[in-house]
Amino acid sequence: MNDATIIYYTSNKENPEFEQRVRDNILEVSGGLPIISVSQKPIDFGTNICVGDDIGVTGFNVCRQSLIACEAATTKYVITAEADTFYPPEYFTFRPDKDDKCYRDTNLYVMGLRRNYFYRKTEGALHAQVINREFYIKRLKKLFEGAPQWSATEKNFPKERGMPLFEPNAFEYYQTINPVVQVKTSQAMRYHTHSERIPIHEIPYWGLGKDFRKKYYETN
Repeated sequence: MNDATIIYYTSNKENPEFEQRVRDNILEVSGGLPIISVSQKPIDFGTNICVGDDIGVTGFNVCRQSLIACEAATTKYVITAEADTFYPPEYFTFRPDKDDKCYRDTNLYVMGLRRNYFYRKTEGALHAQVINREFYIKRLKKLFEGAPQWSATEKNFPKERGMPLFEPNAFEYYQTINPVVQVKTSQAMRYHTHSERIPIHEIPYWGLGKDFRKKYYETN
């Protein structure tokens, strides 16, 4: 399928060994899809666009880096991938039915900071979405009207501007067979997540939490 591009954005603040494992996972399971990576330090990952490491770690810059990636892509759809998240193969094969909706996966789990088990995430998220590229560009440009190129203060953008990233009726939801897993490290570009605080020690595809953490997160 040649109708989608993976857009990957990072502040490069994660442990380099951990983030390399994230990128290795994407390369392993994404079926050779093109990748546009927008990073704050140069990385060898798809077509890389480096924006500099002095812009700050904020939700504003997440969206700005996403816009840069979307504008560099040429495919009909873009698939989000983040530097602290692991994806199953089928995440990269889903395609939307509608071009004016943001499709978000609902089979999401979080591994908390210093935890060796998972939590079930209770809502869709930016790190697991597939969307028509032109629709996404149009929405992001609307949010950035009158805004600076970068912002080191708007951590919860675009809430500071009194508007949502998408209107509530712009969302559609789907569910992959196997879950997407985000690992909370305190270094992410966005800080908050909504999840059920019920420990889950084993999940499909990824296995036991303690084994997952050892394989994907623990570094020397």
